[in-house]
Amino acid sequence: MIKDAVHNAFRKKNERGWDKWPRVYWAIDLHDVIIPGTYTRNNEGREFYPDGKDVLQWLTNRKDMCLILFTSSHNDSINDIRVWLADHGIRFDHVNENPECEDTNLCSFADKFYMDVLLEDKAGFNGNSGWVDIKNALKELGEWDKKVSHDE
Repeated sequence: MIKDAVHNAFRKKNERGWDKWPRVYWAIDLHDVIIPGTYTRNNEGREFYPDGKDVLQWLTNRKDMCLILFTSSHNDSINDIRVWLADHGIRFDHVNENPECEDTNLCSFADKFYMDVLLEDKAGFNGNSGWVDIKNALKELGEWDKKVSHDE
């Protein structure tokens, strides 16, 4: 399921062209997606799911990817988790919004922001296997070894 979403996102990106829609937008939940739910306010004992850290670092380092933290955590917890993620080389561009995609004559993003890929446990994402599936999909697409960093 998630492999299909990744393949579709890159297909759409390639069809649209770099100038028209420059990034793939990833809305990524925190609990039971990036880290197992600890059911504590400050996520004590947090750890990454298998391959989650690698994939998130890869996404962070690609200028053609946009990461949106999609969470219902309290602001103080969000700030704490963002610092922790940054310490692991992972940066989210936005939290619970995508101001990069403006309304068009066909779409309004006021109540539902635009995303290409949704990683959400309540939508079926499995943290134990999903990151491995994403990594494999990126390899199948020939994207994993591409260098499209912010530094280029």
